[in-house]
Amino acid sequence: MEIIFQRNWFSTVRGVHRRDLLAGTYLTGTDVEASGRLLIDRKTFVIKDACWEVYRSPGGKLNGINPVPRLKGVTAYFNAGGELRRSVGNAAGGLAREMLAECVRAVIQAETFVYGDRGYPTAEAYGEYWEKHYLNSCRYYSNLHRVSRKWSDYVGNYCRGENFFNRAKFCSIAKKPDGLKASGGLSDSFHEMGVSFVLDREGRVTRCTGNFLRAPDPVCFENGAFLERFTGVVLPGCGKKEIAGIVGGPGGCDHLVDLISDLGKAVRAAGGW
Repeated sequence: MEIIFQRNWFSTVRGVHRRDLLAGTYLTGTDVEASGRLLIDRKTFVIKDACWEVYRSPGGKLNGINPVPRLKGVTAYFNAGGELRRSVGNAAGGLAREMLAECVRAVIQAETFVYGDRGYPTAEAYGEYWEKHYLNSCRYYSNLHRVSRKWSDYVGNYCRGENFFNRAKFCSIAKKPDGLKASGGLSDSFHEMGVSFVLDREGRVTRCTGNFLRAPDPVCFENGAFLERFTGVVLPGCGKKEIAGIVGGPGGCDHLVDLISDLGKAVRAAGGW
């Protein structure tokens, strides 16, 4: 097999002057190099500044830095997607919006380590808030009666300095005589997983495997069983909602959905679908 296309992301959230958070997502790939950045109030998660930048693109057509003033005052949390669509639209073929959305997702994950600034007296109180308000939102929170450890127990009591979250993702596309092999992986402060798809010339999945290496609870590892449902699906034609439906909906894993969605986009970019 010959590798023909790759994309790699790194996202991080760190403290700035003990008042703000700086969330950044950095993409390097065969076709493009870019970043998205959000400066956020640590207590309210209200965006103070936002921009996206492209360093390398085909023919340099997308290169440049682009502030997004309309995002100032928006809360970087759940339901920020609508404002991202209104503020950024389909700029750079959707790349800009997705980079900034990655930043928002990273901020939500980083909240675990700034719970005090967010108004929660203890890590346990923060975990209880999620159990109440995000019930049935993923496999973990849909199976609280089965989980063997609380979120606060999983995270531990280590007090971080000013780095609150890190996430790395990759997608790699290889050419086969009868199609493509698409592989992807995600490793962040709380989760680690990998997937591998074999596609025919039409982009239809003939085989899919994958597994979790790290997750909050053993119940999360059960998400791997959903991957066989992709057999026969045209991966480059799948939208995110369809992918979420295939891998369990509220009983699945958002991080797995994000990874497979990115993999489908990479297949489209590599194969011309």
